[in-house]
Amino acid sequence: MSGLENKIIFITGAASGIGKATSLACKARGAKIIATDLSPASDIEAALTLSDSDLALQLDVTDEAGIVAAMETVKSKYGRLDGLVNSAGINGQGPAHLISKEHWERTLEVQLTGSFMICQKALPFFMEQKSGSIVNVASTYGLIGGPGNISYNTAKGGVVQMTRCLAADYGALGIRANCVAPGYIETPLTSMLDNAGEMRETFINMHLLRRPGKPEEVASAICFLLSDDAGYITGTALPVDGGFSSAKLLG
Repeated sequence: MSGLENKIIFITGAASGIGKATSLACKARGAKIIATDLSPASDIEAALTLSDSDLALQLDVTDEAGIVAAMETVKSKYGRLDGLVNSAGINGQGPAHLISKEHWERTLEVQLTGSFMICQKALPFFMEQKSGSIVNVASTYGLIGGPGNISYNTAKGGVVQMTRCLAADYGALGIRANCVAPGYIETPLTSMLDNAGEMRETFINMHLLRRPGKPEEVASAICFLLSDDAGYITGTALPVDGGFSSAKLLG
C-alpha cells in the first residue's frame, strides 16, 4: 500500500480508541497530523508523541466557532489539507421509549452533526485544491438495524448517508468521501461490555471471525481509504466488522 508521506490529515477523537490508532497509523505512514480531541492539547501530544510537524488541538466537534478556528490554524500552519477522519463519538444506548429528547439530540449532535460540520469547514481546502479524502467512522449498526441503541444507530446510519451525499456533491472536483463501518472493536467506547459476561461472548460470536476487532485493524482500513491506492473509491461504506453484517450464523 502506498504511504501517506507528507499528507496533512485532520483527525477528530484522536486521543483514544479508533482515532488514536488512526493517528498513529497515519504518522507511521509518513503523514503530518492535526490531532483533535476533547482532551487538552498537552494530553493529546503525550498520547501520540507528536513532533513539531504535527499539531494537537483541543476541540469540541459540536462547537462550530471552535471548528472554524481550528481550520484557520490549519491554514496558517500548513496552507492545505489532504485528508479528514471523523472519529469522535459517544455512546447512545436505549430503546425509543426509555431515552429522553436530550439524550437523542446529544447523540445525533456529536455523531452526525459534529461530523457534518467538520466536513463542511474542511471542504474549502478540498474545493480549492480539487483534491481531498474524507473518511467518516460509521458503524455496522449504521448499515443494519439493531436493538437497544436507537439514537446511536440512527446517527451512524446518517453518517453513512451523509458520506454518500458528499461523494455525490464533490466527486467531480476530485474529492472522495468514504466511511468505515466497524463491528465490535475493543475501545474505551465498548468497554461497557467488559463485564457483561455471556452477553459479550454472544455478541462476539455473532461476528464470523469469532473475535473482537482491534482499533489498529480499523485504522489500516482508514489509511487505505485516505491513500492514493483508493483513488477510484468513493461513496462507499466499508465494513470492518469480522463479517458481522455479511451473514448470520445458526446456533
